[in-house]
Amino acid sequence: MPHWLGILMNPLFLIAAVVIIGGSLVALRTSKQQMKHKLTSFTPQKVQLTTDQPTVTFADVAGLDEVVAELKEVKDYLTNPDRFKALGAQLPRGMLLFGPPGSGKTLLARALAGETGVPFYSVSASSFVEVYVGIGAARVRQLFEEAKKNTPSIVFIDELDAVGRRRSADVGGDREFDHTLNQLLVELDGFAMSEGVVLIGATNRPELIDPALMRPGRFDRRMHVDKPDVNGRLAILRLHASRRPFAGRIDWMSVAHRTPGLTGAELANIINEASFLAARRQRGTISAEEVEEAVDRVSNGARSNRVISDDQKRLIAYHEAGHAILSLLLRGIRPVARVSIIGRMGGLGRSNWSANDDSEVMTRRELMSQLMVLLAGRAAEKNTFGEPSTRAEDDLEQAWDLARRMVNRWGMSEEKDESRDHGGQDAGRDSGQDRTPEREAKALITRAEQAARSILADNKDRLGAVAEALIERETLVRGEIARLAGLTSLLPEEERGPWLPEHEEDDELAPVRELPLR
Repeated sequence: MPHWLGILMNPLFLIAAVVIIGGSLVALRTSKQQMKHKLTSFTPQKVQLTTDQPTVTFADVAGLDEVVAELKEVKDYLTNPDRFKALGAQLPRGMLLFGPPGSGKTLLARALAGETGVPFYSVSASSFVEVYVGIGAARVRQLFEEAKKNTPSIVFIDELDAVGRRRSADVGGDREFDHTLNQLLVELDGFAMSEGVVLIGATNRPELIDPALMRPGRFDRRMHVDKPDVNGRLAILRLHASRRPFAGRIDWMSVAHRTPGLTGAELANIINEASFLAARRQRGTISAEEVEEAVDRVSNGARSNRVISDDQKRLIAYHEAGHAILSLLLRGIRPVARVSIIGRMGGLGRSNWSANDDSEVMTRRELMSQLMVLLAGRAAEKNTFGEPSTRAEDDLEQAWDLARRMVNRWGMSEEKDESRDHGGQDAGRDSGQDRTPEREAKALITRAEQAARSILADNKDRLGAVAEALIERETLVRGEIARLAGLTSLLPEEERGPWLPEHEEDDELAPVRELPLR
């Protein structure tokens, strides 16, 4: 008998094999029974609802007057429905608040609940999304059943695009996602039987919302909660400042002009940072110094203690002086309140000389002036040191973005079409010219930089005076810059100050020059 057959016929081997195989079968059967028990007894976890009565009101909202006016109509309906029902008016089933992050969408929803005094149900749309099919739909039903028990009530769904995203034509798509969205659509259609439930959705990406959610009868009203303009920023700053002790008179309008493009949350952070700075310095009140420092911290980051060489300090001073001089010389440009060469760590990633976001309509001349100011620092470096530096990175990014918008959105490329000869033939193909949007934008950048270099060359003394003062003092306010450059006459009357009478300006400085822009 072979040796291997003898091993297999060994009683000990047979017993061990039976034990191993039998144990494996028993373990597999037990595992299947446990899985079956879990699936049959599975109960989806309830959605995390936040139910409270907000204490904020419309008095705590500033800079959003148009949206507040829309929401006040809903408040009037919830508090006095008979007046509206007598005229046949029906409560909107859903309202969509859309806008950039930090613009105040959640605050508006809570303020509406605080004004009306009705129950407020807040939930994130991401809590509806699960792996198992049907759980998201069950959570949607639970949310609306709870709200209908306590009518009138307000249901607020944040980040609506997480559950209301546009569906694709792919049949094999996400079934759980589709079930959840379908259930939300059904609940919206069922509002007719439950008067007094208001659904408010919020999103940063309205273009991703499914069209079925956006049709009338579901989200009846869509309100754009945009970044505030200068008057809105002023109101927001004053609102948050009224709750804190400030020393003396703060020029909040100047702060509002220094913060274009900031949202309400970022403006509130400025006031909070000013409070921290005052507390750190053991002060009982907040001064204008802390406010100015807070604006710089929020916009550009905390102050850096990194030591820079004298050559780098000189280069940065001439770079910032170039921006400052051109912002004073060109029409339609509001100079920043102060210029500093102090290093900053991070921030919002926005150049101090970015284009003004407050103007709804701007001419080509005004936009070209913005381009010139953005490139003035780089132009000053080339004029003074013969080469540019990496200091202009943020400026170039903003300038290219503006130039591309001028070409692609507003058709403001060079007006002379050199791609065609006098006979009407297309000469661009023969000469190798490529008038693509990118080349058109580059042409605007090149022209603006050349113009900035030309103006700064004519105002070399002004540039040097401001740059040397920056090297010595590190920070200059707008009035000091105008005095050093002999341009106080270009400031508004209230900002000229006692520095230098208009008739005593230095006659040796080059006269103010304006570039003829077409």
